[in-house]
Formats: sequence, C-alpha cells, structure tokens
Amino acid sequence: MTDGVGVSNSLAGTAVVGAVVQAGSIGQVVLPTPRAPVPRQLPAGVRDFTGRAGELAAVGSALGGSSDEPGGPSVVVLEGMGGVGKTSLAVRWARGAESRFPDGTLFADLRGYGPSAPLVPSAVLAGFLQGLGVSAEAVPAAEEAQVGLYRSLTASRRVLVVLDNAVSADQVRPLLPAGSGCVTVVTGRMALTGLAVSDGAVRLPVGVLPVEDAVALVEGVIGEERARAEPEAVASLVTLCGGLPLALRVAACRVAGRRHGSVAGLVAEIAGQRGRVEGLSVSGDDSAAVRAVFDASYARLSPEQARLFRLLGLHPAAELGEGAAAALSDWPMSRVHRLLEDLADLNLVEPVEVGRYRLHDLAHAYAAGRADVDDSGSDRRQAMERVIGWYATVADVADRVVFPGNSPFALRGRAPGVPEFDRATAMAWLIVELPTLMAAVRIAHRDGLWEETILLAGAYRFVTLRPQSWWPLRLEAETLGLSAAQAAGDDASELSLLIRRGNTHHDMGLWAQAEADFMQVLEASRRVGDTVRELDAWCGLGYLHRAHERYEQALACYTGALPLARRAGEVRTEAVVEGNLGAIHTAAGRPREGLVHAERELVLRRAADPASEAHALQAMAVAWQQLGEHRRVLELCEQALQSCREVGGMEYLVAPLCETAATSHEYLRQPAQARQKLEEAIAVLTTLMDPQAEQVLLRLRALEAGAADQSSP
Repeated sequence: MTDGVGVSNSLAGTAVVGAVVQAGSIGQVVLPTPRAPVPRQLPAGVRDFTGRAGELAAVGSALGGSSDEPGGPSVVVLEGMGGVGKTSLAVRWARGAESRFPDGTLFADLRGYGPSAPLVPSAVLAGFLQGLGVSAEAVPAAEEAQVGLYRSLTASRRVLVVLDNAVSADQVRPLLPAGSGCVTVVTGRMALTGLAVSDGAVRLPVGVLPVEDAVALVEGVIGEERARAEPEAVASLVTLCGGLPLALRVAACRVAGRRHGSVAGLVAEIAGQRGRVEGLSVSGDDSAAVRAVFDASYARLSPEQARLFRLLGLHPAAELGEGAAAALSDWPMSRVHRLLEDLADLNLVEPVEVGRYRLHDLAHAYAAGRADVDDSGSDRRQAMERVIGWYATVADVADRVVFPGNSPFALRGRAPGVPEFDRATAMAWLIVELPTLMAAVRIAHRDGLWEETILLAGAYRFVTLRPQSWWPLRLEAETLGLSAAQAAGDDASELSLLIRRGNTHHDMGLWAQAEADFMQVLEASRRVGDTVRELDAWCGLGYLHRAHERYEQALACYTGALPLARRAGEVRTEAVVEGNLGAIHTAAGRPREGLVHAERELVLRRAADPASEAHALQAMAVAWQQLGEHRRVLELCEQALQSCREVGGMEYLVAPLCETAATSHEYLRQPAQARQKLEEAIAVLTTLMDPQAEQVLLRLRALEAGAADQSSP
C-alpha cells in the first residue's frame, strides 16, 4: 500500500512514504550541501579518575602524539580483565585529545561481554553514519554499502573513534575509519591479535592499579582525612581488592556511605566473605576480588534492596528503566525509585538519565548469580514473565500511539509504570528499548509466552522508519510472532502478522517472499470471511505490481480492495486505495481517470487525515499536467507545498512537488521560476542524502544552459 507517488514503506493499515536510498556516488557533481554536524559522542568520564599516567602517555606515544602522520599507527587496543578500568582510561585519553579531531568523536559500546549479544557492525555503522550527517533514510541496508559510505565520509576528515567492549577483530574492522588523520581506540578483554596483524594496531595491556594510585582512588572517594586516619586498613583494602578499580570504587563507596564506619571494619567484612564466594562466577572473570567486594556489599543490603538487586540480574539487558524494575519486583514505582537510588549510592547501579539505570556487566552477572543462589526457580520464572509481559504491553501501547488507528491485536490491561506517550516520546522509547525488545521477544518465544511474543512482534512497525540496517530485526520479530500465533492457534493474529511480514519483505526488496505472504493471507481471509485482512492482502499485492509497473494487475488488485475498504469503514485506507488507483491510471496515460480517483482521495483524506492532503493534491497536479493545464498545476503544487510546510515531516514530498511545478513553469516559459523550484528540490534532496539530487542538478544545469543559448546574439 502506498500514500501516493514516490517511494513508500508499507505498514499494515498505515503507509509511510519517504525516500528509500541506497548508497550511491554523486560522481564529480558538487551539490549545495548543508554544513555537516560535528558529533561528540563520548560519555561522561569518571569524576574521581585516578592515576594511569603511564598508560595515558603510552596511548599518546603509540599514536605518535599527532594524528597528522599518514601511514603511522592509527589504532590502539587497550586489553585487560573486566573491571580494570579500560573504558575509563579510553574515555579519559579521548577527552584530552578531542581538540585534535575537529570533525568529531564517535563512541560505541560494542557489548562484547554482557547479558545481550554483541552488537553487529551494521548496527553501529548506522549510528555513526547519522552522527556524521547522513539522514536515517539514507543509511544503506547492506553492511558492505554502509562500510563504503563510512569510509568515504571519513577519508578526508579527522575523526576520533572509541570502540568499547569489543569481542573480536571481525567486529571492529568494519568500524575503522579510512582517513590517515583518524584515530581509533578499542577496548576489549581478549587479545585482538587480528587487528595487530592486519590493521597495524598497537596493543597496550591495562593492568590493575599500582598501590599508590589505588590508595589515591580510595582517598578520592572517602576523603583524605578518613583515609589517612587508617593507612594500614586502606592498604589492606587495596590488597583485598587486588588493585582492581571497579572493586576499589564499590568498596570505597561502601565506606563513604557509612559515616561512622571504619575502613578496618569493611576490610574484616570482605576478608570474611572471600572463602564463601569461590563458587560464584562473574562473567568468566577469575578475580576473587570482584566477587568478594560485591558479596560484602550485598551482605549489607536490606532485604528489599537485595531482592531488587538480584532481580536486576534477571533483566534481559544491563540497562533498564524504573517501570521495568517495578515489573520485575511487582512493587510500586515509588518504592522501586527509592531502592534504585539506594543501589546507585552504593555504586551497584549507575544512573543513566532520570528514571533509567545501568549495571556494569560484572555487577549484572553477579546479581544473576545471587538470584540463582537466593531465589527459587518459580520466583525467578514469575519475575521474568512479569517483565516480559510489561515490555509487551508498553511496546503495544507505544506502537498504537506511533501508528494511530485500529490494531488487530488485543490490548492488555494497562501495566504499572506504563508511560503516558505522545508520538515523539513513544517513538523515542521504542528506539531506546530496541535491544531489550529483541531480547524480550526471543525469550518470550523460547519460553512459550505466546501472547507476549505476538504483542512484541506486532510492535516492530517503527523499525521500518529507521535505517534499513535495522529492518532484519523487524523480520525476525514478526517471524517469531507468526510461529507463536500458529502455536497458540490464534488465526487472527497469524493473518495480521503475515500482512506485517509481507510489508517487511516488500520494503526489503524480497518480492517473492512478500507475494507468498500476501497470497496466503488472501486465501485464508476469504476462507474465514475476514474483510479487513483481505483488504490488506489486495493492497499489498497491488503495491507489488505497481512497483514493477504491472499496471493492469495493480489496477485489478486495488479495484478489488476498494469495496472492501468501504464495507469495513476504513476511510483512510479507502483514501490510499483511491490514490493508488489514480496514480496508476495517470502513469498508464489515462490522466482523466486518474483525476477522478485523485479528487475522491482528496475528499477522503480531508475527512480522515487532513494532514495528508498533500498526497492527493500532488496526484491531481500530475494528472492536470498531462492534460496541459499548467496554471492549475502550479496552484495545486503551491497548495500542497504549503500543507507540507504546516504539517512538518513531509519533506519527502517537497522535491517531487517542486519538480512538477518546475515542469509547468518551463511550459509557461518561466525559466526563472522553474530554476527556483529545481534549486529548492535539490536542497531538500541533498538534506535527505538522496542520490536523485544529481539528476535534478543535471536538469537545472540543462535549463540554465538553454537560457544562456537563447540570450546569446
């Protein structure tokens, strides 16, 4: 289904139109591009960062002290055990060096070690490309094309790239910038030998803090006066923590939070715990110091704090909001907020933003281990079902806000902590939670939570509004949802998800798979008398035929869809069907028939969705242009452009409207006005990073050349 001319992404019941752009070369044509943004993506550094003077100097020395030397080392890998402070070190050096990189700083946590799967390079590249000024619509779908565009953009720039928590050289290599003035700093627990062999990376080991730096860290947290009052106890604490910054910071925060407690008391507590923690495994880390410090901190928690901390270990990702924590615990939001703040004060969780927290992956693994020891299997299972159900409910609510209209899925009761969304906040929530939603839908399907799987799968329409590299995630989720619907015997949800997956297949260019999904829906919906799903199937098949310029087959599909839309009372869908019928007739050289449908479309859009009337106005303008009514064309184009300006978010329609108007200006021998419209179209297409800008620019140059010839004596 499509809303009108141009390229569109189809979503069941809703059409989203926009430029679908593959990476391409503009060649030698110079376009009037806006100034590229300068990304500064580094996270905030650790406030009490201590020591590491030698390591900081080693990074600078390995990189030659300057990023101006082509051919010199441009990749440094900081290697070391979990909790040793690699990330803090990398961010500290990068913040000090940022001024050397005027074209920006890119940062990504590759999640090499943690509860979720490591990030694939394409997911990171999509974010990097947008940081470098590429619009979401222009990010290529294929990783190879993303890599090519990324290297092209960085070839002549001076960019600093920080890749945290890498798991392999293959994960890192596509993310290396191309310019000799660029520098990449990578952190990882494993020796990334491949980067040294094939990419000239310099490997720098990061060990535990020397005693003097470790003591300084403790002093910075608890205060010099308290530390110097118990120098032997501080030295013992450093020894027990093995000089590991994470363990030291957690332990020191424990002392700082007990105004009347002593360092010696905490040392005794940790020493007493060490014999009890040998059976615990913390994310494959052999350091007893981390386990002992966490165990000592855990032992001091109140029963409420301890239970919430354990439950955080069951969460599918290391970052979560208060609503998810409330679902895990089945406690009120106010209570959960207070407890999360307590855990943050103890350095067991880290505040990310208001109402949102993150656990270090070692803390997440420790909490999960405590849950295995301290909670029954049924308690853990119930907590997981609650949080998966919460995500399913909130995702469903957010999806309904982003795509208003009737949803084919049953709305669950409103869960505690569900935000009050508008469209912008709903979209933002879905984007932020995408990694967790993917983990949730996989867990739900694995554990046979069929209703939750279906709801989660149905909430992935927003992915098609994001870079094309995200689209396979929607396909995976909808396929899991289909499997769940079949297992549950839920025929209605199965048909709805087949339509959704057919649209996803279509958007990804998987034509045969899309047609198979739509045909399956058509046959099944006719068999059970489901008018709405039959309507969706006809629209999906019609758009497939139209995309391949099989106009008569497309007309047959949309003609079959029209009475179904009227019978179902789907006014907006009826407008889309009329718009497609009109566009197909006009494209086939029958503008008067096209005009009839376009005028009906305008009436319907004004009734159901006035903000979208520009689609109908443009279709009418194209039809009138074929009939030679150029002044009327200009009136309609200006009306549509004004509507686009008022509504916002309709930039994709501005360029074709300007090109249509330019054609009529040329017919009316108004070259100056035609040139103005083409320049406006080029500006919009350039902003959208649409390669079609090249063709419009060539048209503008031809127009200017023609005007120059006519003015020559």
